[in-house]
Amino acid sequence: MKIKALVVLLTLCVSVAFAGALYAQEEVGGWGAPMTAEFAKKIGVAKYQHFDGPVASHDVACHCFVIKDAKKGNLILQDDYAKFHQEYDKVKGLKIGEKATGTYKTIDAINYATEVHQK
Repeated sequence: MKIKALVVLLTLCVSVAFAGALYAQEEVGGWGAPMTAEFAKKIGVAKYQHFDGPVASHDVACHCFVIKDAKKGNLILQDDYAKFHQEYDKVKGLKIGEKATGTYKTIDAINYATEVHQK
């Protein structure tokens, strides 16, 4: 009887743990990083802006890159939600010094790249 009760208790604990993990994620969207419902709403209404210029740097670990845009100066962009339209090397990132174009949206003073094109 004790073993049966222990098995039921263990099953209940595992079920609650999995349900809690699923509830905590609350992901929306289909981009690279998990997106909360609040962020999805903000990115949905933000206006698209364009960038165009050579890549000054790309830190793959922090998911950010810098574009030397002729009109906007050095533009820092997060690539968490970006769709890349080229062969993308996750270790080396974008090719430094080569031109990149694309779109981004600004949410809470942070520029999030949405599309990146580099040949």
